[in-house]
Amino acid sequence: MKKLSIIIISLLVVLSLTGCGKSTDGGAKATTDVNSNTQKPVTLSISMHVANVKDQEPYMYRIVQKFQEKYPNIKVDLQGDDTDTHVKKMKMAAQANELPDIFWMLPAPAKEMNKAGMLLDLTDFIKNNNEIASSMDPKLIQGYQDGGKQFGLPYQALVTGLWYNKALFDQYKLKVPETYDELLAAAKVFKSHNVVTIAKGAKDAFSTWAFLGMLTRYGYFDKIDNILAGKEKFNNPDFIKFYQKIDDLRTAGAFPENVSTLSYFQAVDMFASGKAAMLDAGVWETKKLESSPIAKNVGFSWGPTFSDGVGNQKVAMVVGAAPLVASAEVKKDAAKYDATTKFFQFFYSQEGAAIMAENEAPPVVKYNGKVDKEKYPVYASVLEQMNLPGWVRPVAQPDLVLSEAVASALNDSIYGVINGIFKPSDALNLIDKKAAH
Repeated sequence: MKKLSIIIISLLVVLSLTGCGKSTDGGAKATTDVNSNTQKPVTLSISMHVANVKDQEPYMYRIVQKFQEKYPNIKVDLQGDDTDTHVKKMKMAAQANELPDIFWMLPAPAKEMNKAGMLLDLTDFIKNNNEIASSMDPKLIQGYQDGGKQFGLPYQALVTGLWYNKALFDQYKLKVPETYDELLAAAKVFKSHNVVTIAKGAKDAFSTWAFLGMLTRYGYFDKIDNILAGKEKFNNPDFIKFYQKIDDLRTAGAFPENVSTLSYFQAVDMFASGKAAMLDAGVWETKKLESSPIAKNVGFSWGPTFSDGVGNQKVAMVVGAAPLVASAEVKKDAAKYDATTKFFQFFYSQEGAAIMAENEAPPVVKYNGKVDKEKYPVYASVLEQMNLPGWVRPVAQPDLVLSEAVASALNDSIYGVINGIFKPSDALNLIDKKAAH
């Protein structure tokens, strides 16, 4: 009888220890490192949208390495493909119910997967991790809510606008433009000295970021729901005004003469070598520009405001680029669910933010650390703009709230005007035609 009592007590102790190791609160707080180091080994599969994560997304690679150091019993199988291949593979994996545990996904297909019940609902994660929720812009969180579920969280902040070379503006005694009128006036001066005002390459039609930001200053997000519902058109008086301004920039010679045959990457090289005053791009070019001959003179702006614009003109294009999502299947395995929760906690922690900052990527959460302005002048200029008071952030980049087909038509319409192929009205009709299908 005494032996039986000992056995029962031992079993109760084992069961209580097992209970302590489980996460039953939707990922409230990470278990201690001691518990994580004694839990059974688990492999977490993570799939990304670049072919070489180590070289192309170095901050993600370093976050994964540091995460594994912190949790040695969690092994991460990190895979990647170019964006188009990755998206296709994820769609096929969803159909076969073989999604990776965590993966990057475009917003539109991620929403479809969420509606089909394939993605982990992160609502409890947000509720139970107040330090993460409070350090993240609410709009970045709201952008990935649908059907009452938090289907993902922003992988990184999409920060886009106009890079500028202050040395060229100083050389021709020009002010770095804050308004459209100043930009147009500068374009005419630069053209007279055979200097490109805005480096752009139409061979990559997706490279319209700064112009999408400008479009938000003509009431884009006030109109888009009605446009998509068929109650209004892209070809409306306000958007016409903006497209006419693009055409005026073209007439003033603001763009490269061979813009139609240039690629985006050639446009970047043009700016980085000092041959253009501005570049339409985003924060992903920070490292390249940091190592360029013009690094000390590079600044970043949100693009010009417009006297005939609609609504608040101080719109800073800082949005969620695309979400990190998790498969709903991880919930069926306690160890995998715990590992998934721990990864999200680490990714959005100050420790994760520090790794992003070290690699000159803008953290999604508000970073409490400091940046050496002498060592990283280009990165510092971006962070300075991101922290400007009085600037609001939209819920998304304009093309990211459209279907892939309509988004493509939007980009094509902008380049159509830049190339002189379309008149403003014809360019907007092109989008309406695609939206009607």
